[in-house]
Amino acid sequence: MHAFRYGHAAHPDWRAAAEALMARLASGGPAPTAGLGLLYVTERLAERLGDVATLLRERFPGVQWIGASAHGVCSTGVEYSGEAALAAMICALPLGSWRVFSGERGLAFDDGASGPTAAGATAAAFTAVVHAEPTSPDLADSVAALAAQLDTGFLFGGLVGGSQPDSEQLAGRLVRSGLSGAVFDERVRLLSRVTQGCAPLAREHVISQCSSNYIQRLDGEPALDVLLADLDVAAEVRDSRDGDEILRALPAERLSNGLMVGLAPADRDRGIGFADYTVRNVLGIDPQNRLLAIAATPRPGDRAVFCTRDRSAARADLIRICTELREELEAESLRVLGAHYVSCVARGEQLFGAPGAELGIVAHNLGEIPLVGFYANGEIARDSVYAYTGVLTLFVAPRQDSGA
Repeated sequence: MHAFRYGHAAHPDWRAAAEALMARLASGGPAPTAGLGLLYVTERLAERLGDVATLLRERFPGVQWIGASAHGVCSTGVEYSGEAALAAMICALPLGSWRVFSGERGLAFDDGASGPTAAGATAAAFTAVVHAEPTSPDLADSVAALAAQLDTGFLFGGLVGGSQPDSEQLAGRLVRSGLSGAVFDERVRLLSRVTQGCAPLAREHVISQCSSNYIQRLDGEPALDVLLADLDVAAEVRDSRDGDEILRALPAERLSNGLMVGLAPADRDRGIGFADYTVRNVLGIDPQNRLLAIAATPRPGDRAVFCTRDRSAARADLIRICTELREELEAESLRVLGAHYVSCVARGEQLFGAPGAELGIVAHNLGEIPLVGFYANGEIARDSVYAYTGVLTLFVAPRQDSGA
């Protein structure tokens, strides 16, 4: 298989942007006649998602398109936000190796979709790329339920729509759906990693008591007491019941990028390390009852570690996952056909310091590979919804496979 075709463009006029995108997709040889297309547009083009898809279908009639609008879009070495922009990739995959779906919780296939890839599609479901509506009820449960329907349990994708709730998604046609995307069979080989945008502030703990979105005790001790100890708050302040006094004593410089807590199930492999924690915001403290409110529903026995957004740690961790992927490619004599990247809206220029810096790290470590993706309200990997992370997924094939 050849490397995937990809392109990106920005222009205030949606049609001009789409024409520029299609020119890039068609460059470098005969236009692709079949495949799975990934299309992402920024919020300024959200209402034109269907119009762009129509033009793409006319130009590439054998390609079936999935996608959505998002806070921003990205491609090889570049990112766009706050402007009218789009990015797309045509994945030339084996006939029948993938299938488009949409639905609230399960794999409802669009059997009416046109194109040769839909007509002979397999029902096997090994992995899936998924786009999720952030306002969907029981979203985390829906993602876990979808993962449970896959042979590998592996999802990659993110929460779409940007700041516009209930935005349309593209799944062969326009849909308003909790979940949509495409499933792949075993012929589509993927390598994937999650990279964190946060760094731990101290050691991990075990949640010994919790209720609703409150952590009451960590390691058998009052949760607030453990937090203050981890932050090296003066001993004379730790026992205070005065909330203002406690807040004044917190290390402002260490927490300038926020205070979060990373959570991991008790039964998850500890060897994965902090990269597998799902990070959620600490919402508040209760000095009287010595507990913490967080933006999650913890469970007794979960592991927890306090953390904060950190540019240096984010750069180092992104380099780490790229290095791991490169080593895996070399060890197994694989080459990259294309890449899909979903990054938190709080990353990108905000975290890495310059437009395109985050994607530049990927290109520097993995080369100028075809890549498209978007900036999300939350990132999906395996069966979980993450935050402040990046999810990098590579479509790969054996190096000796150089056929069409």
